Amino acid sequence: MKPIRSTFCVAAGLTLLLGFVHHAQAETCLSPFVKRLDRPEKYLYVYCVDAAAKEHDFLAVIDVQKGSPTFSKILHKLDLGSSGNETHHFGFTDDRTHIWGLTLFSNRVFLIDVASDPAKPKLVKTIEDIGKPAGFASPHSAYALPGRMLIAFLSSHDGGLPTGLAEYTNDGKFIRKIDMPAGSPYGYDVAIQPNLNRMVTSGFTFFNNYKNPLAKMDFTKFGNELLIWDFRQRKTIAKLKVGGAPLETRWSLKADAHHGFTNCLLDDSIWLWQGDKTGENYTARKLCTTGKLPADLRQSPDDRFLFVSCFGSDEIQQWDVSDLSKPKLFSTLKPGVHPNMMHVTGDGKRMYITNSLLSTADRTGDFWIKLAYITETGMRLETDFLVDMTNLPGGAARPHDMLLN
Repeated sequence: MKPIRSTFCVAAGLTLLLGFVHHAQAETCLSPFVKRLDRPEKYLYVYCVDAAAKEHDFLAVIDVQKGSPTFSKILHKLDLGSSGNETHHFGFTDDRTHIWGLTLFSNRVFLIDVASDPAKPKLVKTIEDIGKPAGFASPHSAYALPGRMLIAFLSSHDGGLPTGLAEYTNDGKFIRKIDMPAGSPYGYDVAIQPNLNRMVTSGFTFFNNYKNPLAKMDFTKFGNELLIWDFRQRKTIAKLKVGGAPLETRWSLKADAHHGFTNCLLDDSIWLWQGDKTGENYTARKLCTTGKLPADLRQSPDDRFLFVSCFGSDEIQQWDVSDLSKPKLFSTLKPGVHPNMMHVTGDGKRMYITNSLLSTADRTGDFWIKLAYITETGMRLETDFLVDMTNLPGGAARPHDMLLN
């Protein structure tokens, strides 16, 4: 492959030399390369699957301005032009002008303009079979880099293993693939700590397995490793055994911290990875036992709390991890049946919640979007905020990932 020379190389080099300050800012679970929101959120974007897989999937725009006459109402539905995609995770480009919407069944990617009119996003491009040039399928995590997008895939192109990562320009042109190392074929999430030149990836399962109903999935075919990478070289430096199905990867927000966290779905736990001061030697250990099937993991901007949604026990747990040797369960919230995705606001005071994991795993037909306040004493639901996704004009929709604008 020819060397890639672009403004990204210059930007990335300067970033790594000068240090990156976004870790100290809020919106904690976005890529550190994404431009941060400099005001309270006005709109919540929610990526939705038509529950019957007959109507088109869509992006919902919800008014989240407290005091607005349309507070908690759907202002706009962006039709994505097709159904049965299993719209799942999405992410901003580094300049925050577009969203990359990924899919787990169709391998489509939807490029959505959210800058021209944030209240009415526009679909500007649909990329068919995004992983084909790299030999991958099931695009899962959209992680912004300067001027480009890094995608973590769940499957090889035939729906099996091994999988890997691939890089694209912000408008969708394929740049290069990154293979998983031998013996570690699973993929899921990705997170980068630019100041340390480190990247971490996790592992779930592949399309030919997760396309089945939950009761028919083969639970011996899930990942149980975290991979630590040299970010600039795109090479692994450590393989860490953790619990079954490590999902979200979250670096600590403390400056130059060599540790981070992952939620292990099949182990009902949160695990900690840690590196020494040289950044060369890494270990992992179980940090705490959570409720059943921890599906999403979020952080508070002050790095004190982790929030984990326990899909199997219908609760969200707030863990105080200020002392890594003594994590403490700080509060518990029961927002409704199987809460899944969470999004914590820039000031760390609010959390938006959805309740669909996968169409093959959901055990309810009652779908919703809710809001919780994060107070000094714990989490509590906002009673005036409820978006009923079950009784929409076009039928029920499964809400999954969320972004704020």
